Amino acid sequence: MADASAEPDRRLSARRLGVAFALLGVALVALVVWASVWLVPKTYAADTRKTDIEAVQTVARRVVTNFYSISYQSFDEDAQRVYADMSDKFKAQAVQQLGTNWKQTVVTNKLVSSAAVSACGVINIDTKSAEVMVTVRRTAQSAQVTTPSATWQSAQVQLTKVGGHWRVSGMGGLQ
Repeated sequence: MADASAEPDRRLSARRLGVAFALLGVALVALVVWASVWLVPKTYAADTRKTDIEAVQTVARRVVTNFYSISYQSFDEDAQRVYADMSDKFKAQAVQQLGTNWKQTVVTNKLVSSAAVSACGVINIDTKSAEVMVTVRRTAQSAQVTTPSATWQSAQVQLTKVGGHWRVSGMGGLQ
């Protein structure tokens, strides 16, 4: 008799187990939907921000290093490296402001200088613009100063995102 009365309990237990698995499946689907709707965009935004921070620092370091690494022997190529990361508008401004005076000063004084980044940090960043401070150790010599002389130089670099790429849109503190 004990076997006959236990049979309905087993069927009931199997049904309960089936319902429990179904509810667990629904809960799992709900969790996956919630994660994809809520977490994925936040993770993407965080990854994008991290990528943008790395990109603006790379561009700022490169343009400041190129600005302070210049030689009278290769001025035209050196200047093109400086201008390469600039937005079209800022490049036109820089060319106009620096004009031929920059080249004339470098060539006449037989200036040779190099720079290495010692510090770089993002001051401000959003999806379309950023501001970065870069400090370099510059070593220079010229016709007047024949022994290499080292100095610290800092520049504040403004960047704008143009067509998915960060371009320099302004610089301050250059000497």
